[in-house]
Amino acid sequence: MNLENIHKAHFIGIGGVGMSAMAKYLLHKGIAVSGSDRNSSYITDDLVDNYDVDFWEGVAEERISKDTDIVIYSPAVPEHDPEYMRGTELGIPLLSYPEMLGKVSSDKTTIAISGTNGKTTTTSMIIEVMKHLGEDPTGIVGALLQKWNSNFIPGNSEYFVTEACEYKESFLNIHHDVLVVTNVTEDHLDYFKDIEHIKETFIKFVDNTKGSGTLVCDSSLTNLKEIIEKAESLGMNIIDYGKYIHEGIELSIPGNHNVQNAAATLGVIEALNLNIESAKDYLKKHFQGAKRRMEHVGMTKNGIQLFDDYAHNPEGLEYLISGLRDYYPEKKIIMLFEPHLYSRTRDFKEAFGKALEVVDILYLFPTYRAREPEIPQENFLLEQYINTSNVELISVPEPKNFVRLFESMHYSNDYLVISAGAGDIWKYSHALKEI
Repeated sequence: MNLENIHKAHFIGIGGVGMSAMAKYLLHKGIAVSGSDRNSSYITDDLVDNYDVDFWEGVAEERISKDTDIVIYSPAVPEHDPEYMRGTELGIPLLSYPEMLGKVSSDKTTIAISGTNGKTTTTSMIIEVMKHLGEDPTGIVGALLQKWNSNFIPGNSEYFVTEACEYKESFLNIHHDVLVVTNVTEDHLDYFKDIEHIKETFIKFVDNTKGSGTLVCDSSLTNLKEIIEKAESLGMNIIDYGKYIHEGIELSIPGNHNVQNAAATLGVIEALNLNIESAKDYLKKHFQGAKRRMEHVGMTKNGIQLFDDYAHNPEGLEYLISGLRDYYPEKKIIMLFEPHLYSRTRDFKEAFGKALEVVDILYLFPTYRAREPEIPQENFLLEQYINTSNVELISVPEPKNFVRLFESMHYSNDYLVISAGAGDIWKYSHALKEI
């Protein structure tokens, strides 16, 4: 696809984090962008206020006209969607977001970051370090980077750095020159059958290498064995970033999991023959990272530190909590947790229970259903899998009353607060700045 032939693009579901980043990419290329979504949000407000995107809340099929050159839609959009049908009727090319991402990756030297956990932070690190080293990559990230306050980072070099999400095999659209696999564990079992199905999908993704290519991974991880074997069979260069973990990495942010993300970043810097020592120095002194990745969001009036994180599976929660314990050993942890998806909560209920009961106080919010139909009776499924002899469990059936409830507890600054989840739980840690 030649972007020079595209002058006007319409996005269905533009409020998604990936979709909005792609919209910004096309704007950067001088293409006029319009879009719609079911609801407005801080993402759509950002597009309107800072990028001058024409946005409509709800359905806007009348906005798709014959002079629209392409329609890009979220994978969540069904074929009977009025805007999708309008594009089809007019004979306008329709591409899903993963398909469009694949088109971009085909034309650039692409560094694709995949894995169950760590994608966003590793992508952020790679972009920041490459910019520091004088390279000028274009980046698409699954969160807003603090340094640029954006999920799209413009660049003018040959390099394109992007997250590569395995859900519904969407990353199979991406063609890579350097492939990072941070880890492979069970997740998204509403789509994948089991861990073997997940590994098979990653093996397929390895096949998307351009030429011989490079695989950057920690070869000590058992679930990567067949993935590495596949890469070797294709003649790919294998860079084991485990050596950087053992060397010791100092970071400006807490958490052993971030040491692993930094090691993966150094593996990419090695693959590109860039300055490793300068990269280490930047990560130690200057790395800011993505919002909602152990992000410090402020404090209450009596000095309780407030944090927010995207962690939404058991392994991610374990990394998050252990990182906070290591960095703030003298503090007790209050967690505000919002389960993400009924299916994920159901699939990993025992593991969630074990991960969550190691904080000191747990506020459990109703499940964020996202793309799933509402099942009220499962909103607090995790209650029966959390050992309340280990943690004080407080369920929050009415989130609108949470701040008042929290304020009534009169916690001292011996505590810190962390909100966690992939939905809108972040609003509640931010709200505590007002008390």
